[in-house]
Amino acid sequence: MDKRIILLFTALLAISCVSAKVKLPSVFTDHMVLQQQTVTKIWGKADGGRMVELVGSWDNKTYTVKSDEKGYFEFEVTTPAAGGPYTIQISDGEPLILNDVLIGEVWFCSGQSNMEMPVKGYRGQPVYGSHPYIVSADEKRPLRLFTVGNAWSKEAKDDVEGHWSLSSPKEVSDFSAVAYFFGNLLQEKLQVPVGLINCSWSASKIEAWMSRETLDTIPEVDLSVLKNTEFGYPNGTPTLLHNAMVQPLHGICVKGILWYQGEANSNAPALYKKLFPAFVQQWRNFFHSPGMPFYYVQIAPWQSGNKDELDWALFRECQLELMSEVPNTGMVITADAGSEKFIHPPYKIKVGERLAYWALAKTYGIDGFAYSGPVYQSYTLKDNMAELTFDYAADGLNPEKELLDGFEIAGKDGVFVEAKAEVIEGSGKVRVWSELVSNPVEIRYCFRNYKIGNLTNNAGLPASPFRVKIK
Repeated sequence: MDKRIILLFTALLAISCVSAKVKLPSVFTDHMVLQQQTVTKIWGKADGGRMVELVGSWDNKTYTVKSDEKGYFEFEVTTPAAGGPYTIQISDGEPLILNDVLIGEVWFCSGQSNMEMPVKGYRGQPVYGSHPYIVSADEKRPLRLFTVGNAWSKEAKDDVEGHWSLSSPKEVSDFSAVAYFFGNLLQEKLQVPVGLINCSWSASKIEAWMSRETLDTIPEVDLSVLKNTEFGYPNGTPTLLHNAMVQPLHGICVKGILWYQGEANSNAPALYKKLFPAFVQQWRNFFHSPGMPFYYVQIAPWQSGNKDELDWALFRECQLELMSEVPNTGMVITADAGSEKFIHPPYKIKVGERLAYWALAKTYGIDGFAYSGPVYQSYTLKDNMAELTFDYAADGLNPEKELLDGFEIAGKDGVFVEAKAEVIEGSGKVRVWSELVSNPVEIRYCFRNYKIGNLTNNAGLPASPFRVKIK
């Protein structure tokens, strides 16, 4: 009798092994979006040494691989042009079917709290104008959302917490505001499915999102802290977020990166000048896309310790310089989108849509509109008046025929006074002077932690804060 029970149990076990479903990481679920016209990886686990098949309904092609001794398998799947919904069937004996799969444009959105801030806002800190977007959110729309759960680790993890969701009011309400308003405009203009992956954590430093291999090349970063077993500030500790929130997604394809971070690194702009280029290169290598577009947000005006101090101004200057130093990047200017008292400004619709302007113009090649605010280019000095020339001002600067706000000028004594400034009519130039300064040596525009000016281009996009030393 005991032998019969043992034989029956063995037989049932064998049947269960034959029919066991494969297991997939959380990034592969119903409602997901795959990047169009790429070779993307889809991976998971089955029993060791099993033949595993994958079939995508867009072409019904069968892919077959064999899982390794630990059960790991990986497919390289060719995706078609944007479309869907499709199904993906993966089987090692019993099929697992993913439904409502879309093919389109996938963007990876990361940073700290200003990227993490949801469409509904934080308690007591709203996102202006967002409520109608939440109420009108449409589940039938091909705009899909994935939020990576906050996690950290000293070692590389193999999965993240999260799932793909439809654009319902509830899901939109809780999703990254900057990412959503970017995707909202992108999908509306391109008329293809869009997938957004939000992978952000409040107060995180850039070092936390970087790998050990990358940081080993930057000696100013102290990696000895990784010998610790406890971390009071994991989201500010080198490598910990990369290991837990990014590394598990290795193999997916994305079109580009959105990055809103810097507040936590604002006290060290010189170090950030070294970290940021290495970080961009790391993520381009990670996503196997050497020229992948990388669009980021200049930190907005905020009082910090004192609104007239310069620590945040110096960091914005660093971010502005990086745009010309790191290829295929673009920076959203937020000089009109800050909040003196709150580090989380409420103008997230502006920020998200300005990121979309960069992507639509530079990644998707759509022309006919401005995608950046004015950026200082050069100066000439005439009779103690400086004429400043700006990029991104092909259709002129505004406001014309009135004095501009936000300019300061200093002479050889180094004392800054409020400057008079005006747009040279019909041009991309500004004239700056002061009757109190006969030999100007430096001009600044909104170069304080919190200072608001009014210089824009014809599209109403604000000029970046800057300073120019006159030689």
